[in-house]
Amino acid sequence: MKKDYLKDKAVKKKTASKAGWMIVVFVVIFAILIGKFALTNAGDVFSGLPDSDTAYGVAKQYIMPTVLSHNITFSDDEYKFAKKSDSVYVIKSSYITKESNGESEKTNFTITLKYNGGAGEKSSNWALVNLDQNN
Repeated sequence: MKKDYLKDKAVKKKTASKAGWMIVVFVVIFAILIGKFALTNAGDVFSGLPDSDTAYGVAKQYIMPTVLSHNITFSDDEYKFAKKSDSVYVIKSSYITKESNGESEKTNFTITLKYNGGAGEKSSNWALVNLDQNN
């Protein structure tokens, strides 16, 4: 049985060439994905947990739909903030509503929110755990 070394060499070269092109294609796809990840807001995932101001801003977004009055003023300088765990935030503050007849009413609230990840400013990345409001 004779071996054709030139034919075997050509087959091996063709196989190696295909493998090389496959590696190049995978590297290009990987580079595109890394570039897309770096240029989008997906980097916010690694920025850590939201701070107290961000959590308070989201809390206001959750409270506003529960208030009947459209004239609402939050006590932004007087809120209290605590973390129950890494992603559960408790905020205590108050807001004042002014009615059309000129009367104003102060309401204290305590809200517990769970941060689910993503951009901290988006309320869709949070879940309401508990909300207590009392006059």
